Amino acid sequence: MKVRWLSVVLGLVIMAVLVLNRAMSLEVFAAGEAAEAGAPEILARMENAYRGIAAYTADFTQWTTSVATSGATTEARGVFYYQKPQRMRWEYDMPERQIFVALKDTAWLYVPEDRQISLFEIKELLQSPIMRTFFEGVVELKENFQATLDAAASTEETAVLRLTPTREDPNVRALRVWVDTAQYTIAEIEALDALGNINRIQFHNHKLVPNLPKELFAFNPDDGVLVLDSSGRKLNAEEIGALRRRLGD
Repeated sequence: MKVRWLSVVLGLVIMAVLVLNRAMSLEVFAAGEAAEAGAPEILARMENAYRGIAAYTADFTQWTTSVATSGATTEARGVFYYQKPQRMRWEYDMPERQIFVALKDTAWLYVPEDRQISLFEIKELLQSPIMRTFFEGVVELKENFQATLDAAASTEETAVLRLTPTREDPNVRALRVWVDTAQYTIAEIEALDALGNINRIQFHNHKLVPNLPKELFAFNPDDGVLVLDSSGRKLNAEEIGALRRRLGD
């Protein structure tokens, strides 16, 4: 469970990718103009565009390089869903199916192979001010990041932004973003956490939608699925029913 949970936590940080991608794609630049405009102007345009987004989905591929495993890299793939306010779902298809959902004040990780759901309190996940900002749907990137354009790494086809938290963050040491200057979508993003782990993710098939099905974020475990709270205690049927009703309101 520890390895799976690490992957999900790192994935939460990368939620920023879709925010940045949609914002940048909604602003039209001529080729090379972003580099001339500089990082502050790009961030301002991204913030303005994001405020109008209600929901979106995208396929993703994720690579995680862990210090704990001597630098070994694992790959995962799946689909990401986000709906304002405060609804998020990461649906992993490989290397094993697992689903992470965040809703209101509760989050859960479901591993079908194990027939087990592990519950988490949102406040535990959102100790990071940057994660909290993205989840709550109000993005003030200029206040949370010091952004610079990496001119040495940038090309005519790709602009590279380096984003460093302006305040100490328990989960994010730095972000690096590759932007396709032809379409102004994000080709790739890389996150470095406080422990030195590297999480890289690519998004494909972005879709901006007005709403997503409520079922994507519903807490409705099948009979026989083990449900554990944040302390590892097994919930009984009555407690599961109460939680289902509360999250369904």
